[in-house]
Amino acid sequence: MPFVSIGGVALHHRHIEAAGSSRPIIFINSLGTDFRIWDDVVARLAGEMPMLVYDKRGHGLSDIGSGVRSINDHVDDLLGLIDHFGFGKVVLYG
Repeated sequence: MPFVSIGGVALHHRHIEAAGSSRPIIFINSLGTDFRIWDDVVARLAGEMPMLVYDKRGHGLSDIGSGVRSINDHVDDLLGLIDHFGFGKVVLYG
């Protein structure tokens, strides 16, 4: 199971690569779910564009982190993932 540490929090993710240079789509799960909610969509789009699905902190297999958390933590995690994978412009879905 792939994890990446963003700000000291291990985030569970799946990175699906594709040929070409289209913008990657990042699928964001809703609160209380994990990235499996996107499995059917990802299966249909596989090979057409790069994709990233991940469990937000405190969801699925991702760590929750410590201290008081806010929506800003989720934003920082997302920006950290974009930086980690070297994405430029992305399409956000979720």
